[in-house]
Amino acid sequence: MKTQQIKTLINGEETSSIVITDRGLQFGDGVFETIRIHQGKPVWWQRHMDRLLDGCHRLYFAEIPDIDTLQQEASTLVSSCATGVLKIIITRGYSNSGYAVSIDTPPNRILSLMPDTRHQSRAEQGIVMGISKQRLASHDSLSGVKHLNRLEQVLARLQCQTEGWDEGIMLDDQGAVIEGSMSNLFIWRGDHLLTPSLQKTGIKGLCREIIISLAEENGITVEQPMLRLEDLTNSRDIFVTNSLIGIWPVINFNRQRLTVCANTRLLQERLEDSICSAD
Repeated sequence: MKTQQIKTLINGEETSSIVITDRGLQFGDGVFETIRIHQGKPVWWQRHMDRLLDGCHRLYFAEIPDIDTLQQEASTLVSSCATGVLKIIITRGYSNSGYAVSIDTPPNRILSLMPDTRHQSRAEQGIVMGISKQRLASHDSLSGVKHLNRLEQVLARLQCQTEGWDEGIMLDDQGAVIEGSMSNLFIWRGDHLLTPSLQKTGIKGLCREIIISLAEENGITVEQPMLRLEDLTNSRDIFVTNSLIGIWPVINFNRQRLTVCANTRLLQERLEDSICSAD
């Protein structure tokens, strides 16, 4: 089968090479967004840009990326693409001085377009999920920032591969349920929809926020408490979500069979409607 080529722009130039002194490569010093392309357009573009800029501000970048420039470069990449994944990385730039960096270092912007990898069958059939051994550390100053330091998630994904899971639930260092290795988590308690509180760690995903809004618009009460593993064990229905996959229902958690309730299917439909109508 022919491999589809990944298209890449680095600081506006068509290249796949980055200088080794880039701080994203050296230290994970940067932020990123992963954006679904639907019908040739980036889904939830402005929401992604708002979070990207917030991350740059919180990491004290000397320069904040120009959104018009990013939009022009993104349009260049997706002009001939109906479906795919656009990844935008902003690093602090180049330096040779160890952790320290000059305050006027200009950032690097890296945009890449990849083939569509949504795995729609899992949205329909459901997934198998286990419990990751890798814990998430609490970082008040970095909570919610989509920074490039993703080793905790990498190790969790390696366990998923070893165990044959589609996803693995990650706990914090106090044993609270936080999220999946690549997703946010929702569970049902009766007719109430619960998603973990993310005050100290974890990512408040854009899809998570949209699902909360869609649930409330459809008369579903949403709560954000601290959750423990027993809450998942006692739940009749669990699903995970992110901007690329939409909603994946969990049909097997920790070797326990689960069902997919009507409200989960309703939210899947409402979310797809939101994606199709997104600017």
